[in-house]
Amino acid sequence: MNRLRLRYAKRVFNEQRVAFLAVIALMIAETAVSLSIPYLIGKQSKLFIDNPGGLGLIHYQMVAVWIGLFGMQALLRFFSSFQVNVLGARIMASLSCRLYDHIQMLPIQYFKNTKRGDVISMLTNDLAIVSYFASSVFTNLVPNMLILIGTGVLMYLIDPLITLAICTLGPLVYLVLKLVGRNMHPIAKALVQRQADSIAHASENIGAISLVKAFNRESSESRKFRMHNEEILTLRSKQFRLQAMLAPMVQFLSSVCVLVVVLLCYLKFQAGDLVVSDLISLLLYGFIFTRPLSSLASLYGQVQQTTGATSRLLDIYHLQGESDERELVALVASEGSVEFKNVSFSYKSNAPLLKQLSFFLPAKSSMLIWGKNGGGKTTLLHLLMRFYEPQEGAIYIDGQNISSTSSSSVRACIGMVSQDVLLVNGSIFDNIVYGVGQPDHKKVIEAAKQARLHQLIKALPQGYDTPVGEEGIKLSGGQRQRVALARALLRKPTILLLDEPTSMLDESARANFKNEFETLFSHYTVIMISHDPSLDNVADYVGELSHGVLSMKSVSNLKGR
Repeated sequence: MNRLRLRYAKRVFNEQRVAFLAVIALMIAETAVSLSIPYLIGKQSKLFIDNPGGLGLIHYQMVAVWIGLFGMQALLRFFSSFQVNVLGARIMASLSCRLYDHIQMLPIQYFKNTKRGDVISMLTNDLAIVSYFASSVFTNLVPNMLILIGTGVLMYLIDPLITLAICTLGPLVYLVLKLVGRNMHPIAKALVQRQADSIAHASENIGAISLVKAFNRESSESRKFRMHNEEILTLRSKQFRLQAMLAPMVQFLSSVCVLVVVLLCYLKFQAGDLVVSDLISLLLYGFIFTRPLSSLASLYGQVQQTTGATSRLLDIYHLQGESDERELVALVASEGSVEFKNVSFSYKSNAPLLKQLSFFLPAKSSMLIWGKNGGGKTTLLHLLMRFYEPQEGAIYIDGQNISSTSSSSVRACIGMVSQDVLLVNGSIFDNIVYGVGQPDHKKVIEAAKQARLHQLIKALPQGYDTPVGEEGIKLSGGQRQRVALARALLRKPTILLLDEPTSMLDESARANFKNEFETLFSHYTVIMISHDPSLDNVADYVGELSHGVLSMKSVSNLKGR
């Protein structure tokens, strides 16, 4: 896992190499200025001691140099802080896009088994932790290490014994970090998961707010959300307690070390082994040496929190997306015949849902597949869309095995209208043109007319610009289904898939379904699925799907086919 984290970090660094190097260069320059100040103050203080009578030109020049160094240090810190924040924003944007792209490539099964809030949490909370660590914490590690090494070397050149006394603080701090921080990793990992659970719960409830209100579950759901947040608060308290212990313990050790150093310096000064200028430089370097140690103490807590976030991100990156199709040919579906040949399918560890299913549907024909809910009808459509791959058998469109062609080309020739219509939060026009490159307004109107939607839209005050709301909440079920049909027709598919096409229609509309769409369906290969066999008067072929087996009950030749 650590090797994978390093590979992940290397990839992030390579993408932002120039920005990282610029930030590190600024921090190195700031560190160099910081290290030069104690040296100059120590050396030049001898002039003040040797000339106690008053301030001369040389003294003012030295003060001007010190002020210049302080100003340069402040300016470098400003630029480095600004660049660190910009770098963090770039990393966040890059990681978000990469994770979003990967999530979109994951198979449908992943989304069936994963809460939407978990995915949102990874795109927000987890990535924010990682990007902050990469931009702020990690980049600050470089100057802190340089300060430790630089002050150690410069102090050693002045007095090796005192330097060794100061450097003993490093192992002591490491020991404290190991003792206090060994419980931080499991807490950090649990905290990230609890935060994801809380977001998932809120996302689920907001998406089903009408259900919550219909069953008067507001108070109950509020209690659940409060419980999630109390668990988060408990874990945060434990995390903060451990983090709060680190800083004062390191400060205590630093104070003791500084006291020992002062005593050693005094004894060596009394013995004549140390001059005042070196004494001043040593003390200043000693104070500088303790500063990065405190930063490293807080860094340990950040590392543990980032480890918890990266574990979740690496888990999702390990999931295999849909197959790499760069080498696959594109499906050419000019007619639209469909054939299932001995197709078997089951979800993991479940009983077979489809068993050796076979049928042939000629081009420009319609077929109704009916059966009980949960019998595999929707799964059959998803297999044709290549959302899933059959364990056995093959599926052909115009004689081409779709598993040997790219899924994008398969889906491009199919228009699907699901029972649970999914609409984006935009206008009716936005939803109809979803999936087409450059929409033609005339073609949009034509598709709406074919879906018997145009007159309904014209009756609305804002027409095609009418907002549908999130998930189409402002439209009725029948209107949403017709928008989905118009969206499918606009793509000019050769095959139409209709999932429970009359489920959201009233009795009158259901009775007129055949008259309304018989002519339209004659231009496409149509597969309808329903739990209601009464649609058999619309279809050329009718089959019942029961216990994974498709039985052709009747063949109608109403259209002379």
